[in-house]
Amino acid sequence: MPKIEAGSVREHRAQRLAQLIDAAEAILGEGGVEALTAGAVAERAGIARNSIYRYFDSIEDLLELVVTREFPAWIDAVEQAIAAAATPGERAAAYVSANLEQAARGTHAWRASLSRGSLSPSARERVKHLHTSLHEALDRVVRELGHPQPELAVAVVQAMVDACIRRIDQGDDLTTVSEFAAAATRRLLADSHS
Repeated sequence: MPKIEAGSVREHRAQRLAQLIDAAEAILGEGGVEALTAGAVAERAGIARNSIYRYFDSIEDLLELVVTREFPAWIDAVEQAIAAAATPGERAAAYVSANLEQAARGTHAWRASLSRGSLSPSARERVKHLHTSLHEALDRVVRELGHPQPELAVAVVQAMVDACIRRIDQGDDLTTVSEFAAAATRRLLADSHS
């Protein structure tokens, strides 16, 4: 049995997987998808090439892990922002602002471009499912508001979030974009009760 470098086998596996994902990210940043090979990842992570397959089945699986790495923290941040808001309208604005804050952390554009161009169809489907779980939080808030057309409202708010994320990815100021999007969300959802 290999020597573990953590308090438990589970912690060791988590650390190794993180090392492998870090190595893959570095390789992708330097040389793109073409440079991402099992040998390059193993060398960068400092482990035997055949050992990497204890953590994932293929380079395509590793690429998916790179793309989806930030999703759990992103979803958690959005859920926490929603929970901290006092009213349904503020929860909708918090959903928007939290998503934009997560996008502005610096790696969204890069991960999104990998997702669009380099993932297998099954991996793209799993990424789509992660996005859907995020959109469900907005759906709950819009339904809590009693919006007469909740599916349409969710689609419009999400389209605005997506457009604002693209603006942030292109270099627009987070505060400016976030304030605009949150205010637009409040107006959109408030107008539904007029």
